[in-house]
Amino acid sequence: MSDTSTHFPSRDEIVSALHHLIDPEVGINVVDLGMIGAIDIGEDGRVEIEMIPTTAGCPMHDTLSDGATFIVGGLRGVTAVDVRFTYEPPWTPARITPEGREALGML
Repeated sequence: MSDTSTHFPSRDEIVSALHHLIDPEVGINVVDLGMIGAIDIGEDGRVEIEMIPTTAGCPMHDTLSDGATFIVGGLRGVTAVDVRFTYEPPWTPARITPEGREALGML
């Protein structure tokens, strides 16, 4: 008997994959910069990712959105990726992970 269930990635698998998305202005991945907000995974394989840009006029929206779409879209079971940017709550340096602080020389 074959297994016909569909595997959808977990939030942890998506976050792990997003460690490969580097903010080109800072040179640190978007996870360690604290730019990832909510991640919703639909039963149809659609993934919605909320990103919190580090600056209000971030010129890298398209680059970051395209990168996240490519990376997460390559995960097994993902049928579509929707990246939306939010400024509420605003990004602050307090969102940076300890790994990000170390990479930025903040420790």
